This record gives sequence, structure tokens and C-alpha cells, in this order.
Amino acid sequence: MARWRLSVLGVVAAARVGGAPIAVPPNCLPVLGYLLAAPRREAHRDALAMALWPDHESDAARHSLASALYRIKGAFGDIHCPVEARGERVGLRLDGALWVDMLAFERRAAPLAAASGTVTLEPAARRRLHRALRGYGGDFMPMVDAEWALIERERLRCLRLDALYALASIHARADDWRAVVVTARALIAAEPLREDAHRLLMTGYARTGNRALALRQYRYCATVLADELGVEPMDETSALYRSLAAPLAHIVMSPPPSPPAPAASGDLRPLLLATRDQMRTALGLLESALAQP
Repeated sequence: MARWRLSVLGVVAAARVGGAPIAVPPNCLPVLGYLLAAPRREAHRDALAMALWPDHESDAARHSLASALYRIKGAFGDIHCPVEARGERVGLRLDGALWVDMLAFERRAAPLAAASGTVTLEPAARRRLHRALRGYGGDFMPMVDAEWALIERERLRCLRLDALYALASIHARADDWRAVVVTARALIAAEPLREDAHRLLMTGYARTGNRALALRQYRYCATVLADELGVEPMDETSALYRSLAAPLAHIVMSPPPSPPAPAASGDLRPLLLATRDQMRTALGLLESALAQP
């Protein structure tokens, strides 16, 4: 059973499971982050020291590392301390005593994101992805700008994007289009350049009765791609746009009907209803005109 909880996504902190926070000095937390990003969760003392104290001479960097390890052990205690020095190598003890939000997110999300096209429609699959995504609290070690942190941060960010797309795809195959819209919006907010997400959102809007929003989403997609990459949308995206815009073409060719005259009795309800319908038609004409390339 886990004794410690370590968060490195968003807010970086350590605590006892079900207990009080552990006062790990802030300048010691990068040691934990580096070990989490390292292969097999361990590193040579020299590599660890020079990565965390690149402006120090070798001996000074090793001294700073030794001091940080001492302070980490003091914060967690000698028994079950999650950081263990083994000669010239330093590693994390992942024997069940330490729970890490990053590892939990990766363990839950990676298998489902990798199999996004074949994941079953069972509610359990969606629940696992929802749970994994809730565990992503933010960027990995956000206070560290070193290259090792940036690489790991981008890797985990991409895994989150793939997990969001997998979840949206599962919702689509289950015909839960409102959930598709919510999930695809979150994906595009995080990465506006993913055309596959734009196509899912366009389809989701159309399937939930918001064809005008679907056409507007295409225009937004085209603008982002042009501004950021200097390219046009893929043929697949443009074909989807044309298929969604086609049902509105006949509206442009048909003039709105004339409103009926008020009833002799003075009842204005038929006139008001007809006026409302004409306003809806006018809005449709406006959206159709705006949607034309």
C-alpha cells in the first residue's frame, strides 16, 4: 500500500497518503522530477548533478546533489524514503510505497490512447479514459525550464492530446455526440492545429443540430492553419465542410415566403408565428452566406 503521494503535474507537492503534506524543500523537488523522467527512474550521480546544477563545477554540483538527497531523506524519513542512493546511481523506489500522479496518468492513458481506433464501446473504457484525464493536473514540473523537463513535459502533453482524441472517438462510435463536442473542444483548446479534432467537432456540431457552428468551426480551422503553418485544410476536412454546407444551398435560392395578413378577428398570433419563422430563415441565409468560401 502506498505511503506517499507525489504530484508533478501542475502543482508539485508531496504528502503522506491520507495525511499531512511533506515539506520537501522546493530546490530539492527537481531531483524527484529528473528521476521520474529518466530511463528506469534512475540516473548516475554525475548526470543528475550536472543536469540540475549546470552552472556548477563537477565537485560543487555533486555536493549540491548530496545536500539535496540528505534533505529529501530528512523530509520523508529514513524508512521507505522514495529516493535511494546505490553507490554512484540514484533512483526512485517504486515498490508500492510511492504513488505518483504522472505514472498513474501514463499507466491508464497510454494503452487506451495507442488503441484509439479499436477500443471497445464498453462504458468501462470511457470511464478509464475519463479517470486518466482527470489525473492530468497540468504541465510536468512547470517551474523547471531545463531541457530534460521540457522534453518530458511535451511527451506527457502529447499523451494527453492522444487520450482526448481517443475518448472523443469512443464517444463518436457510441453516438454520444454531445460528449464528442465537449471532448473535442477541450482537445482543440489545448492544440488548435489538430485537424482530426476539428473534423470530429464539426461532425459533433452537425449531429447535435448545430450545422452553422460546424461551418464556423471549419472557418476557424482554416484561419488557424493559414496563420500558424501557411497551409490550407486537408482535402478530408474540406470535403466534410462541403458535405455540411450542401444542405443549405437550396435556401439561398429560395426567397422567404410573404407573411400572411392578420386575421379579421384581430388575432396577431398567426402573424407573429410567421414572422418568427421568417427570422429563422433569415438567420439560416446569413449563416449560409458566411459559410461560402
